[in-house]
Amino acid sequence: MLRQVSQNRLRRRDALRVAMKHRVAITLLFCVPLLGCGVPIFSYPAFWDYSKVKPKDNDLVGSYRVLKLRLPSELKQGVKEKEPRITLNADHTVVLTDLPEFDGFGQKLECRLSGSATWGLDDKVNDGWGWSVAFQNYHSTSKPTNSKCNYDNSIWGILILSRHAPYRLYDIVGDPDSDTGIEYTRVP
Repeated sequence: MLRQVSQNRLRRRDALRVAMKHRVAITLLFCVPLLGCGVPIFSYPAFWDYSKVKPKDNDLVGSYRVLKLRLPSELKQGVKEKEPRITLNADHTVVLTDLPEFDGFGQKLECRLSGSATWGLDDKVNDGWGWSVAFQNYHSTSKPTNSKCNYDNSIWGILILSRHAPYRLYDIVGDPDSDTGIEYTRVP
């Protein structure tokens, strides 16, 4: 009887070991290919947060303020010195107020954009990341202090986050793989 109880325990223990091995194998089978294919599982914004369907213009109209700063602390301080704001109007004009612009590596705050431009929806301006608000025909309210911040004849975009309204905007800072950027939310 004691021997039979002991054998039953051994069988259960062996069955649990086999089950654990299967769980580990299944987990590896699904997770490793995702990581190896460059699917940004743990990055921000999450891959499921990008807008894949063209939003309605009216769902984007409004004023946006900073919701989240995903930046190194010294850059956060620089951005917080002023209140960046993006105001998308129904007539497809936009007013940019103290919008921070960084160097190409996202390591230095180059200037702040304040002025007007036109906006439209585009799914190509940010290299396939999803839908973006594309800005063009920018006119600064003051002469740029830095030649790198002269956007007069430029087109640039800011990502639209969420698959439905209310949408958020996300400005990638530096390398997209570094998970640094500024997230804006619509002001009620």
